[in-house]
Amino acid sequence: MKSTNIDNAWPSLPICESGVKAFLSSKAVEGIGKVYAEKLVKEYGTDAVTVLRDNPECITGISGLGDSRIAAASESLRQMKRPIDLILFLYSCGINEMFIDRIIGKYGTKTKEIVLEDPYKMVEEVWRLSFFIADKIGKALGIAFDDPRRLRGALLTAIKHYAENGHLFATPVQAVDYAAGITGADKDKIVASIKSLEDKGRIIASRGGLYLPVYYAAERNGARRLMQLASTHVAKSVTPNFPEYDIEGHKYTALQQMAMAKALMNPVTILTGGPGSGKTTVLKGILDYFKQVGLKITLVAPTGRAAKRMTALTGYHATTIHHLLGYRQGEGYHNKSIDTDLLVIDEGSMMEQVMFDHLLEAVKPGTRIIMVGDVNQLPAIGAGDVMRDMIKSGVVPVAILDENFRQEEGSLIAANARAINRGEMPEQSDEDSFILIEEKGDAAIRNRIISLVSKEMPAKYSITPAEIMVVTPQQMGPLGARQLNIELQKSLNADAPGIKRGATLLKLGDPVMHTANSRERELYNGETGVIVEVDPNEMYLVVEFKSGKKSKYLRSELSELTLAYATTVHKLQGSEVDYLVMPVSMSHRPMLYRNLLYTGVTRARKGCVLVGEDEAIRYAIDNQSDVRRNSNFGSRLITYHDSTSTPSSVNN
Repeated sequence: MKSTNIDNAWPSLPICESGVKAFLSSKAVEGIGKVYAEKLVKEYGTDAVTVLRDNPECITGISGLGDSRIAAASESLRQMKRPIDLILFLYSCGINEMFIDRIIGKYGTKTKEIVLEDPYKMVEEVWRLSFFIADKIGKALGIAFDDPRRLRGALLTAIKHYAENGHLFATPVQAVDYAAGITGADKDKIVASIKSLEDKGRIIASRGGLYLPVYYAAERNGARRLMQLASTHVAKSVTPNFPEYDIEGHKYTALQQMAMAKALMNPVTILTGGPGSGKTTVLKGILDYFKQVGLKITLVAPTGRAAKRMTALTGYHATTIHHLLGYRQGEGYHNKSIDTDLLVIDEGSMMEQVMFDHLLEAVKPGTRIIMVGDVNQLPAIGAGDVMRDMIKSGVVPVAILDENFRQEEGSLIAANARAINRGEMPEQSDEDSFILIEEKGDAAIRNRIISLVSKEMPAKYSITPAEIMVVTPQQMGPLGARQLNIELQKSLNADAPGIKRGATLLKLGDPVMHTANSRERELYNGETGVIVEVDPNEMYLVVEFKSGKKSKYLRSELSELTLAYATTVHKLQGSEVDYLVMPVSMSHRPMLYRNLLYTGVTRARKGCVLVGEDEAIRYAIDNQSDVRRNSNFGSRLITYHDSTSTPSSVNN
C-alpha cells in the first residue's frame, strides 16, 4: 500500500489502487462509476482522487470522460465532509461501502482516532462488524497478531458469537478457545486479556460466565424484577369460582380447571402444553373470566404473526411486545409503564432475555402475568431461554396441560408431534393428515416437493398450491428456503410479469412475506400476502396481505419482501398453516434437532408431509444438543426467591 496525506490533520494512511477504484466507483463520487474509475486509476494510480479533486483540468485523453462528468465528480469530492483519506484507507483494506457508512456514522469526527488507536473496539460498537473486518484494518496498520488490542477484540467476538447463537454468556474456556482459533495467538496471552476487558467494563464475569454488559443486565435485572412481581400482593383479587362450562357449552376438564385456578391465584404463572392439549381453551376461559369481573387485559406475543394468531384463537386483541413498549428502530423502548391487570405473553418459548427484561421493567407491581407456550418448541432466536429457565427454576408456578383433544378430531399430527417429543419415530396411518415419503438425495427430495405442491397435494386434498407452505430447516443450500422458493416459482408461476432487483425476482401472483416491522405500512415482520399488481414500466408492485391490507412497493423497496412458497421453521414459529411440506435431509445435519422437527410438524393444522431420508428423521429425533443454552437466569431466580434480604441487595 502507498501512504496518502490528502487530508493533512492526521498521519498518512496506507492506500492501494483497488481501494481508490472502489471509492471512485461508489455513490459518494458523482458521475464516475466502475469503468471510468478503472481508467482514472490506470492513468494516475493512487493519486487519482487528488488529481480529480484539486486539478480536474489536468485530466484529458480518457475516452468518454467528458468535462461535465469530470466537473461533477470534482465538485462532489470538494463538497465531501467526510475524511477522504480515511475512506480511501478503509476501501483499501477491503471494507465495503455499507460498513464504511456504519463506522463513520457511529463515530463521526472521532472515526480516525478510533481507527488509529484501536480498530478492534468496533467489534462491540458497530452493528454486525465482525472481528475479521476489524482485523483487515488492524493488519493494514501493522498491529501484531498477539497485540492486546487484537486479543481483546477476539475475546469480544467470541462472547458475541455465543450470544448470536442464543447463549447469554460464554464460559472462559469457550471464549479463549474461540479467540485462539481466530487469532492463532497463545491462549495464555488471551487469558490475560480477560482481566483488561473486565477492568474497562467491556465484559462482566459472573457465575462462571463472561457476559457482554447488556446480557448480564438483562439476566440479573430480569430475575430480580420477576421475583418482585411474583412476591407482590395482587390488589384486585379474584376467586376461582369458574363455571363448569365455557361460553360455547364445552365442559372444562378437572386439569383445565386446576390450570385456570393456578393462573388466577398466583401473580406469575406459566401455562404450557403441546398441540391439542387445550391451552387455548384454558386461556380463553381465563380471559372471559377477567372480562366478566371487569379487569383490564393485555395480550402480547414476540412476533406479529403470533399476535395475529392469538387474536384469531381467543377473540381478544393481541399486539407485539415491540408495539406495546413503543419500540423504535435506533431509539429503543419508549413505553416504560403498562397499565393492566392481566398481562398474557403468548409463545413464551420464543421470548429472548433482553426483550423480557424490558417488558418486566414496564409492568406495574400488582399485575398478574401468564406466560403461555410449548416448552418443547424451538427456543428464541435471540439470546436466552426464558420460559425453559423459569420452569426449571421451580420457583414459578407451572400449569402443565398434557391431555390430548385433537385426537378426537382424527388428527395424527398432534400424536406424531408427541411421539417425536418422546424420542420416537412418527407413524403413518390410513388417514391423510400425516404422510411420510422417503426420497434419497437432495435432488430427489426437491423434485418430489415440487410435485407434491404443484400436483399431488392439490389433487389429494382438493386445495390449491397457494394453501400449501414448504417449511425447511435452513435458509441456504439446495433444500434451503431461498433455493426452494426459486424452484417453486419456476414451476408454479413461470410466465407471469415481474420486477427484478439484484437476485430478487418477484412476479404477479407470487406469495410473499414482509420481512421487517414497518410502522409506515402498519405491517409486522413475517406477514404474508400475494402480489396482486405489477407495473414493469413504473417499476412497482402491490401486495395484498391476508389481513386485507394492500401495500405498494417501489423497486428500491423490494428488499422488504421475500418469496413465500417456502420459509424456515424459525420464521414460521408462532403461526400455523393448513397444509405443510417439510424436507428432512442429512444435508441439513447442522440444523437437525428434535425441537426443530417438532416445531415444524406442529405448524400444520390439517395436513403434514415429511419428505426425505428416514436416517435424517431419526438423527433429528435423537439429537437434543441444541436445547441447552448458557444461562444463569434460572439460578438467579432461585437466588432472589430464596434471599431473605431485599432483591436489590443480592450480589452478582
